[in-house]
Amino acid sequence: MHIVRGIFSGIFSFLLTITLIALGIIITFNLTILNPDFVISELNKMDIYSIIANQVRDQIPTEDPYIARIADETVTELKPWLKEQVNSVIYDGYAYLKGNQELNIVIPLEEVRTCIKDNVEQVVLESLPPELAGASQSQIQAFLPLIYTEIDNQIPPQIEINEALLGPEVTAQLKKTQQIVGYIEIGYKALIGLAALLMLLIALLQWWHIKPIARYIGIPFTIAGALSLIGSIVDRSLISGFLPGIIPSEIPPEIMSILPPLITDITSPLQIYSITLLIVGTILIVLSIKLKSPGYES
Repeated sequence: MHIVRGIFSGIFSFLLTITLIALGIIITFNLTILNPDFVISELNKMDIYSIIANQVRDQIPTEDPYIARIADETVTELKPWLKEQVNSVIYDGYAYLKGNQELNIVIPLEEVRTCIKDNVEQVVLESLPPELAGASQSQIQAFLPLIYTEIDNQIPPQIEINEALLGPEVTAQLKKTQQIVGYIEIGYKALIGLAALLMLLIALLQWWHIKPIARYIGIPFTIAGALSLIGSIVDRSLISGFLPGIIPSEIPPEIMSILPPLITDITSPLQIYSITLLIVGTILIVLSIKLKSPGYES
């Protein structure tokens, strides 16, 4: 009878090891790639908004100093607006991928219109362009509304992103992504339930004796923690080593410089999880050695 209990306990311990390893991977996904707060935090660390602003400045034609100045000042002033809109899009996008709402992202552009108009007025009044040389103040004031009207014509009041606008092909890909995210969320709950069930079965097989329970549960925790920790370190090293060869040369150097820290942040939850398993597993194993079970032969 003791042998049968030991065999089944060993099988459940092996299954528990696999379950804990898979659970660590799922938890890492949930805390990083599938977590909008993590994504926003990483964007803030990277100062991605300054990188975008610099890229936009590089595209501004320098032949016309008036246009260049207006564009440069507008880009600088709109950085807070850009950050706010990016955060909003990320939250709405993740809500859609997790099935909490339909895809209907609205980006208001009224602030962009106003900012451009203010900068146009400021630049024109400070230094008249050649086209307005010798114009009176009333002529300038009459000219500005024409520019404002053109700005309103060129920039819509808002940008809407929805399934109808994206088209069937993009929507189909988003639906597949939505399904994958759903499977991950189901897997997360299922793995937690399975781990709890396996530990309960081990406890029942061992008739609730603490010493063998601690051993049969402590060993899977320790093995899963060690393997997960080694895997996270190896993955981090491999990805960092392969990055220079797989990233296109067109990617700006600023983006390349922030990828290694990003990889570190993505793998950090798995390392914390692994270390936690190792500590708990070690404590349980030590407990199984120190404890005595009077009248029980394991």
